[in-house]
Amino acid sequence: MATESPLLKLLGPSVLNEVGKKVSTEDALKGKELVLLYFSASWCPPCKAFSPLLIQFYERCAKEGKFEIIFVSSDKTVESFNEYYGKMPWLAIPTDGTAVKNELATTFQLSSIPTTLVLDCKTGNYITDDARDTVAKIASGTKEEGLALVKTWKEMEGVPIDEAAEKRKGEQPKQNPVMALFLYIAKNPMYIFGMLYIYKYLKKTYFPSAGDPIMDDTDAADVMGASEGEF
Repeated sequence: MATESPLLKLLGPSVLNEVGKKVSTEDALKGKELVLLYFSASWCPPCKAFSPLLIQFYERCAKEGKFEIIFVSSDKTVESFNEYYGKMPWLAIPTDGTAVKNELATTFQLSSIPTTLVLDCKTGNYITDDARDTVAKIASGTKEEGLALVKTWKEMEGVPIDEAAEKRKGEQPKQNPVMALFLYIAKNPMYIFGMLYIYKYLKKTYFPSAGDPIMDDTDAADVMGASEGEF
């Protein structure tokens, strides 16, 4: 009996090849030499800026370069996922694949998005996480430049998946703390409402004669209710 590929084991038995349509992961990756895991979300401005560049690169080079991209979403609702993924031409982890997404984030010690990891499709080995920067640099260039980048990835020495997190620690520059805070708040909007309530309490306690133009209880409740429905 053939041993299951470490990559297929990590990605799960099925992926989406369009909104609402699952296909076998093994079939979807047949003939591919590289897999790029694209960790992204519609609520993340840097992600929305990078996605069009990645689409250009994919449409220009994926077939000849024999690579595939798999979108790993951090969107909070199925609706926002469907809208964002509906504009992408590659595969995605299904919305009911929360366990798979969590395992990927843990395995690669993901700390921020957008992040694009390059893996060897045959061995499952981790190659690099510099794809976001390198793709952005050549996105407006020629097809030959794109294929040269793919060739560079294929020539790089990879490490087994269980050593990927350690290798990434040595590759990653220190993240800008302001950007890290922005992304954290964007992903966890309840903190904004918490800060507004603290502000309101302090203002009411120490400046009772001043009005509060920022938010009343009805507004806050409406907005907080709208944030429910995570998957």
